[in-house]
Amino acid sequence: MRNILHKVIDWIFNKSLYVSGIAVIFLSIIDISNINDWTITAFGIQEFEIGKVIYGITVLTALVFGIISITQAKDVAELEKDKKEKGLKITDLETTLTEIIHETSDLFNSYIKLIVKNLGFTHQERISVYKVYEDGFTLIGRSSINPNLMEKGRPKYPLSDGFIGKGWAEGEFFINNLPDPNSGNGNRYYQAVNKINFIEKDVVDNMNMKSRTYFVYRINGFDSSPKAILVFESERENAFTKQEIIDSLAGIKQPLVMFIEKNYGVKILDNIDLDNDNLEL
Repeated sequence: MRNILHKVIDWIFNKSLYVSGIAVIFLSIIDISNINDWTITAFGIQEFEIGKVIYGITVLTALVFGIISITQAKDVAELEKDKKEKGLKITDLETTLTEIIHETSDLFNSYIKLIVKNLGFTHQERISVYKVYEDGFTLIGRSSINPNLMEKGRPKYPLSDGFIGKGWAEGEFFINNLPDPNSGNGNRYYQAVNKINFIEKDVVDNMNMKSRTYFVYRINGFDSSPKAILVFESERENAFTKQEIIDSLAGIKQPLVMFIEKNYGVKILDNIDLDNDNLEL
């Protein structure tokens, strides 16, 4: 019973504007119909002025609930103002965060560019860095002197498919003699790739870079757990050796780990037009 009464009272207060409005209308009705002149016999009084009592209660109701509705209106206005101010602050924070992530991404890609330069990579080579997010690979960095090799592809790549999946599972993977992707309608190329580790044919067919030399190298974090994959690739056969790449990483592995560990902004980077994934083996 108490709960029902509490709900009724809450409902009345929530509808205070309507209650006040109804009371005002009722006052008009009282004035028109002369209800305030009504009298009855009650409490031992021959002419108890019940009409004036009704009129007084109605006036009091209109005043009380009118004040409540005005107070609530002010509270709502203040809440809306506060919400708007907080929304502006959140927008400013998001803008600042986006700028920071942009700068971090640019710095990371500049670092990869130095590796490209040190390796003497040509317009037929590329380096990509993939980090694991939500059970899939996401591109967090890429560099090539050829802008055509920087084109976008899928936003996510399965952990088990293709050469990336093989390198992730085994720690590294190297191959330098894949068939010419332009011969035999690309069938020989796909068969050679799929034989090493499963990958769907339409994925290979739609790649913008069908490389013949690959080195996939897994990067572990400071806690020794796998964090990301480095992919060195070339459209040329025998373009580089595995040892050349490993030697080039000898003095720069720690900064790479630092960049990878601190990269938490992939989702935002997806929304701000980072080169966020290419179809990759």
